[in-house]
Amino acid sequence: MSTETAPLLAIADAEDPNHRMCDVVLVGTAFFFIFSAYAVFLTLASTVLPPSVAFNSSGALYVAMALSNLFLASAIVDRIGARLGLFLAALTYPLFNVGHIVALDYSGNEVVQVNDDPSICGHTVWAWCGGPLDQLYLAKCSTPKNLGRYVGVVFGFMGASGVIGPLFCSTLVNANLDARGVFQVATGFGTVGVMLLAYLWILRPEPSNPWKLEAPASIVSDDAHLAPRNSDNNCPAYLKTLKLCLTSKMLLMMPICYASGLQQSFQGSSMPLFVKTSSPSSDLAIKLFLRGVLGAFNTLTPLLIGPLIDRHTPRPMVLVSLLFQIACQSMVVFNSPINNLPVLCASNAILGFTSGIIVTLGQKMIGTLFEGDFLSQGFAGYKFHTSVGAAVCYFFSNATLDQNGFPNMYIWAPLFLGLFGACVVN
Repeated sequence: MSTETAPLLAIADAEDPNHRMCDVVLVGTAFFFIFSAYAVFLTLASTVLPPSVAFNSSGALYVAMALSNLFLASAIVDRIGARLGLFLAALTYPLFNVGHIVALDYSGNEVVQVNDDPSICGHTVWAWCGGPLDQLYLAKCSTPKNLGRYVGVVFGFMGASGVIGPLFCSTLVNANLDARGVFQVATGFGTVGVMLLAYLWILRPEPSNPWKLEAPASIVSDDAHLAPRNSDNNCPAYLKTLKLCLTSKMLLMMPICYASGLQQSFQGSSMPLFVKTSSPSSDLAIKLFLRGVLGAFNTLTPLLIGPLIDRHTPRPMVLVSLLFQIACQSMVVFNSPINNLPVLCASNAILGFTSGIIVTLGQKMIGTLFEGDFLSQGFAGYKFHTSVGAAVCYFFSNATLDQNGFPNMYIWAPLFLGLFGACVVN
């Protein structure tokens, strides 16, 4: 069993605001490579594959993620540790990419393409078991005073992947490289991140935390007995996350979780469908450019918001997200977004901004609401709810398309505003 404990360090280390920052940057860099490739596949899947196949593939993927996080993730993480888990999880992303490349070989045969979904899900179960690993690793390397900044750094790198990967592949498309070639280059790019996490696992020390991980008195409540690991030894490991999901704190996190899942699915698969010109290669280039705009704001927002979240309460941040969502949804509803590049650029920028706030805030809240002794269950529960939200939206996406194949914003806009409004209330 892994012994990734949180040893007490010297006072000087405990006061070091950059404790283990080099490892945090290493994780962020690895994620940059992995998710650069992943962003390309999510953006182009609904273009080079039939929308029903792309939606069902992503939906099935998130179902696997939700079930794995609910019953397997924390038990596996507690046994093998965050470093090895991150490496094993990363190994499955190239396999996910290869599954989509194989689907291209059966163009026009939706039966075979749909049957490829279970293999994609099977290859990525390990990735979804690793769902809470990045957050757990950050929490074990930080203190409550700088967790928001650490999360901002890693998610800043992840946001940058949404810029560099799509823009690089857009250049390849403009150079007349076909979709298969673009996917192959993206897969090779993502493999670099896997090698970086192998280095983290083999050559770097276990995560250490300068803060003695004890639950602050303000966190302890009458529902705490439902989740602690040490006082509930009779509970099977695979049920501990489920029990934690029933606590009041996790239930109050649900609006943020589902808002995050909604944004992931919409901006990754439905939003690109507003681009439909007479040239397939032009469509690919425009979609990759818009993904770059989304990624640019996903990069800057966590880096800027992380330190603010460490200093302020969550409510003002969520209120800002709601106000920007109102502006975004109004712009898309009242101005036809179909092939309308100014509207699509502005809406992607706002989606990237609000996504950066919600994701960074969610990670910070989970890292401070649940004491270190069962952080893995807290992050697994967070990932479970987020994955359920994303899966439902992916499966639901096909039903929201109008007769011309464009997303119906009279359905999506109320969903966005309702969830972000619930975040403000909670």
